[in-house]
Amino acid sequence: MKLFQTRIAGMICGLALLAVPVFSESVQEQPPQPSVSAQQSVSVIKEITHRKMEATGRLVVTVRVEGRFGIETFALGGPARLVIDFSPVPLIEAPPLTHINEAGLLNIRAGQFLPNVARLVFDLEEPTPSYNISSLPDGVRITFWREAAVKPAAPRAPAAVPAAGAAPETFVRGGGLKNMLLRVGVGMSLFFKPEFSVTADSSLYGRPASLTESYRQGMAPVLELGAGVRINPKFKAGLGFGHQMLWMNPALEGSLPHPTLPGIFREVVFEAEDLTDNMRVLADEDGEPRAATRLRSGLWTVYAWGLYSIYQSDKVDLSAGPVVGFSFGKLFSLEDFAVNDVAPYGAQNVTISSVTYLENNFAKIDPGLLASLTYLLDDYLSLTANLRIHYVDVIVEELQRRASLFRASFSLGLEFGL
Repeated sequence: MKLFQTRIAGMICGLALLAVPVFSESVQEQPPQPSVSAQQSVSVIKEITHRKMEATGRLVVTVRVEGRFGIETFALGGPARLVIDFSPVPLIEAPPLTHINEAGLLNIRAGQFLPNVARLVFDLEEPTPSYNISSLPDGVRITFWREAAVKPAAPRAPAAVPAAGAAPETFVRGGGLKNMLLRVGVGMSLFFKPEFSVTADSSLYGRPASLTESYRQGMAPVLELGAGVRINPKFKAGLGFGHQMLWMNPALEGSLPHPTLPGIFREVVFEAEDLTDNMRVLADEDGEPRAATRLRSGLWTVYAWGLYSIYQSDKVDLSAGPVVGFSFGKLFSLEDFAVNDVAPYGAQNVTISSVTYLENNFAKIDPGLLASLTYLLDDYLSLTANLRIHYVDVIVEELQRRASLFRASFSLGLEFGL
């Protein structure tokens, strides 16, 4: 009996020993695997490149970053170094660059300073070169250059690390004229409603007559000047000045009574070329008229503008925004005229013997829009194409009528960054 109990106990122990590894294997936990979304959200330094601008001797280093990031910069001495920390960036795929030896930059070293901070170290020559740090939509650009006369560099304050999820700032702010820009351009202006006219009743030969005076504004050359500042990566604002010519082509159309036959009227039309030989212009009603071959004046506009970037790349920037301007100049109205009327007194026998126009000064606030396309030639020079639209209608007091100066000005020019 005891032998039988001993065998039963042994069998139970054996079964228990066989179950232990099976049970252990069944409850063993697998290490957690990162999710697909977590892998996709990791920021990484993908590429570091450099190129020398032969025209200026500047060296441009471009660091391409995939994902969101912020930067913090500071300088170290003994030996001279520029340090840029990228966070949160836990991965570096770009290899370091050595033996550059251009514009005061020797080497570029890359390393993981902290698990979530990637550090780039720029080894510099003595004396330390000048440099400027700006951000791109997908990275950072650092420009190095040698000044003609090197001055001791002031200590550089570290830039603040942007909050998590915030877009990196395009330009590292500095003192003086940093981020300032100047613009100059030339072009043409087109009026959307180029013609205005007014009809008035008068008297000729003691009988009523009607006369319609018309003015047509043609395309005019434009000069554009401006200055502004980059406020952040997407927005810039400034002041502008525009000057264009107002070339007004006058015309007269009348219904004139016959000098001897009551109830008979003659329809006459005089274009600008018919008025040129006998034209006079008055600066004011009490002044003396001066001879003129055309009605011409200047339209001056001073305006404030703001531009928001719609599309950006390494070379191209397309932006648009509002404009508020103040325009002033001169328009014209008919002051007096006289005709030569000879037999047989048909419409073809009526000619203008003299015509006098009066200058009308105006000043008006005019809102509008500005669209700008810039193409980067180098770090400090861009080609620009600008379309500026202004709406303004002014009252010609002598005519008691509004004249539309609603216009679009297109110009090509240059933008200089400082």
